[in-house]
Amino acid sequence: MAFFLCCAIFNQKNIRIGVAVMKCTAAFIGGTPQVFLVPPIALVFVLSWLLVYVVIAVFIASVGDIKPRDDLPFLTTVVYTDETKYVGLYSLFGYLWVNAFLIGVTQFVISAACALWYFSCTSDSNGSGSLTRGLYWVFRYHFGSIAFGAFLIALVQFIRIIFEYYRRQIMKANKDNKIVKIVLCLTAYLLDCLERFIKFISKNAYIQIALTGKNFCASAWNAFLLIMKNAVRFGTANSIGFIFNVLGVVFITASNGLVVYAALHYYEPYIGKVTNWIAPTGIAGVQGFIIGTMFMSVFSFSSDTIL
Repeated sequence: MAFFLCCAIFNQKNIRIGVAVMKCTAAFIGGTPQVFLVPPIALVFVLSWLLVYVVIAVFIASVGDIKPRDDLPFLTTVVYTDETKYVGLYSLFGYLWVNAFLIGVTQFVISAACALWYFSCTSDSNGSGSLTRGLYWVFRYHFGSIAFGAFLIALVQFIRIIFEYYRRQIMKANKDNKIVKIVLCLTAYLLDCLERFIKFISKNAYIQIALTGKNFCASAWNAFLLIMKNAVRFGTANSIGFIFNVLGVVFITASNGLVVYAALHYYEPYIGKVTNWIAPTGIAGVQGFIIGTMFMSVFSFSSDTIL
């Protein structure tokens, strides 16, 4: 407790900056409420692309030859040629790349709208953020930059999937070898850290692209230098933002569940309609959690852009 108190005392300036960022982000959200349409629309595209990939994967899986197993002849197994395996891996990487690209476009559109609002906000007007202009910028100027960032994320995810496949094979062959288990767990942990790092840099690169219009590599380098030079300031602001986001999700989840509970117990048209209030209240809580997560994700990314 004393440690955190000392940190709060010596970081008052950074804490004030973090609070100011939260206030400015709230003003942006209040002035541009249409920004909340971006995550649901993006979710529709992501799920649609997942459905397309599932259909493609089923067709690829159906190409294999069915043959009896060597150890159990009364059972069958599917045997694939090398070409079929390569096609499967190619389609998997394509899915990861397009999925990361859709997420990148979502992040860029939000950051572009936030940047437009911030630089148009004056003492006489509240500013205006345009989602359509951000989308126009993506396909007119920055399609390649976002695609390259998505490629890096997809590449790391693809490597992790391949590693996980071989890790399970090695674990089966070395069940009692603790050294092998330690090395595999350490490698999996490092790959996870690498993926998080690439996502973090890509996210901040998209923000820099929206602010400066530079390509991905230059924006990623500028974002990295900016964060390293202001590590304490960014860390403090992000910590405040994290606490704010967690409290926001908890509040929205609890509020949604409490409204349903109150309706079932105190609102006349719904009293006695259900024999058990736990299930509908729990479903409402889950819905509130999803809504709160989407809401606070927009708030979090907008605060990063403001910062």
